[in-house]
Amino acid sequence: MKNIKIFGLLVSSMLVFNSCGDEILKVDNESTLSQTDLQDFVQNNPEKAFTLLGGLEAGNIRTMSDFGSLGNYHDDFGYNAYKLGLDFMTDDITMTKSNWFVHYLNYTAREQASLRTRMIWQYFYRVIGVMNDGLNLIPTEGALAPEVTHIKARYLAMRADSYFNLIRIYANGDIGVPLAVEDPASSKPNRVPTSEIYAQIEADLLEAYSLIDGYNRPSKEYINKNVIAGMLARYYQQVENWPQAAVYSQAALASFSPMNATQLMDGFNKISNPEWMWGADINTLTSSYYASFFSNMGNLNNGYAGQLQSYKTVDKRIFDQIPATDARKGWFLDAGNPFGLPKYSNVKYIDDTDFEGDYVYMRAAEMYLINAEANAHINPSLGAQVLENFVKTRNPAFVASTTTAALLDQIYFQRSLELWGEGGHAYFDMKRLGQGMNRAYPGSNHTINQFSFPAGSHKFNFQIPLIEVDNNPDLGPQNPL
Repeated sequence: MKNIKIFGLLVSSMLVFNSCGDEILKVDNESTLSQTDLQDFVQNNPEKAFTLLGGLEAGNIRTMSDFGSLGNYHDDFGYNAYKLGLDFMTDDITMTKSNWFVHYLNYTAREQASLRTRMIWQYFYRVIGVMNDGLNLIPTEGALAPEVTHIKARYLAMRADSYFNLIRIYANGDIGVPLAVEDPASSKPNRVPTSEIYAQIEADLLEAYSLIDGYNRPSKEYINKNVIAGMLARYYQQVENWPQAAVYSQAALASFSPMNATQLMDGFNKISNPEWMWGADINTLTSSYYASFFSNMGNLNNGYAGQLQSYKTVDKRIFDQIPATDARKGWFLDAGNPFGLPKYSNVKYIDDTDFEGDYVYMRAAEMYLINAEANAHINPSLGAQVLENFVKTRNPAFVASTTTAALLDQIYFQRSLELWGEGGHAYFDMKRLGQGMNRAYPGSNHTINQFSFPAGSHKFNFQIPLIEVDNNPDLGPQNPL
């Protein structure tokens, strides 16, 4: 027990960058245990090491859906909160009354003094720091127990996912973000080139994918080979490496299939859904009640959307393009609906529990759409087949286009519809595809913050939080206001 206690105290022994730019979790200089001693412990005591390393991972899983990193703010409930906020910066989604997430809707969340940019920055660098702590304890030479090898893969994947989110939110051209890795000598507190961060992401994910073989996860809250393949598919889609995007999106789909019509309308609240690949299993102990996804998005639920009538609605242009033959038309209400909700209100998200609806981080539908997009660039006829086969599970009358440009337009619309309100996909697609943001079109149903930005606007990039700017003299230039 003495060894375990000392090991726990020294679990962090390297420099990472937090939201304040300060050094945290330094080496205890009075300890007689060196880093080599700790790595030897991991190598020679795999069972105890796995317990300790697993504790770091379990803590991170809890943090992903935890509430209140900076206080009593009900738009701060972890991974899904930040991704949801990003979607409110697009024209795909809006609210009928100002409430939580309005700071994203009105674009003040991106400003350096905003608590929201601090929440995002702090969250992802905290995850990176924890993953680096664990990686720093795993020996780089010699044989490792399979359990330790697998957890190393999951650490690498989570670190890569955090950088992937940071770089897409904060990069200004090739001006990236600070790089923190397990080796302090290789860490850089300045904004390194975006291309260097992308290289780190790819290297981490490819190593993770090779190390995770043989791992059987205890639940969908844990990353497995399918999820890492999905992360690689997202990465290669972002950098437009279409052959690799096709390969890994297909690999991610192993053992997953589209949900049926009943599951499509089940409220998106159950991690047991066969299409969900990765998510959070919310229960009475982990529920954050009103500070939660369904409180803010569930128009038929208790919370800010349903009770306080800050209804979350789909953009009119998306609604008008959904065919009557498409089951997803039922996700959004027309006028005169039996619930008395405004036209365009979503009922995609409904929590049939007492604030214990689960959160989705990745699902198979996204992989089908990445695969269709990738193949549309490589082999349009195959891309059309992939898209048509998938969409027919929602709309039996769907026919994919045979021309590349029209096919891609169909794919982009299917992404807007299928992934509406989940995962920040609308925001990341807006930036990735060079699209503008237009809420001020004739007949718009955006009743608040009705403004527009052109494609490529610097307003789509978040500013680095002021507390980081003030405390990190090596940081480099701030993004434009």
